[in-house]
Amino acid sequence: MKTLATDLDGTLYLDQNLIPGVETSYKLLLSNKFYIYHTTNNSSQSIEAIGLKLEKLLQTEIDLSSIITPLVVLQQYLQNKTYSVYVYGSDEIKQFISRFSNVVNSLEECDLVILGRLDDPNQDKLEKIAAAIKSGISGATLNKDLTYPVSPTEFRPGNGQIAKYIESAANKTLDSFGKEGNLFAEYFQKKGIKINYVIGDRVDTDIIFGNNMNAKSILVKSSIKNFMPSSLADQIFDDFNKFVSSVIK
Repeated sequence: MKTLATDLDGTLYLDQNLIPGVETSYKLLLSNKFYIYHTTNNSSQSIEAIGLKLEKLLQTEIDLSSIITPLVVLQQYLQNKTYSVYVYGSDEIKQFISRFSNVVNSLEECDLVILGRLDDPNQDKLEKIAAAIKSGISGATLNKDLTYPVSPTEFRPGNGQIAKYIESAANKTLDSFGKEGNLFAEYFQKKGIKINYVIGDRVDTDIIFGNNMNAKSILVKSSIKNFMPSSLADQIFDDFNKFVSSVIK
């Protein structure tokens, strides 16, 4: 059985709309014995919510264990660790992390700062976080996406803008639990999962992840304009459907 790790936003769908032709191509992969992992840097939704969205759009059952997000990687990372964690992010993210780790409300009490995304960043709080990390407290970010697409022409600020500010202010590089970080690939490697293909629309996340996995990395041009060279990808296609047509003949 061949394995494919596919990106979601910008590769299978944009916002609430499936990219035309994806349902047929996706089911063609399944009928040809591909196992599909669903990878995303989106940390604002639960695995269950992502699964329901995929099932609705693709009209097929989704194995929830096939959905890998930075929160899934973070959960594995914190297993058997007794860290006190300070979370900058939504209440949903805080509640999720509190299921398996000790979440605290004070920077003075924490061993690790996790950076999520908020629509209205608090400048004073960010300055305090940067100072804490500069003083020696460990910090990591759920991902380093500068933007994320919600339509073919509309993009919103991503988690990476917060991470970039903290890195600059603290003069330190943050680990990331997103696809662009080593920890994402290590999640698969520790579970003994071999990936044959990684497909996505972003060089800085999807292609980096594919290369970290020693998989064939596939870049699709269905969403953003990349700032990193597309030559880092093994192959380039207009969209998910064109890739599927190339591997299933």
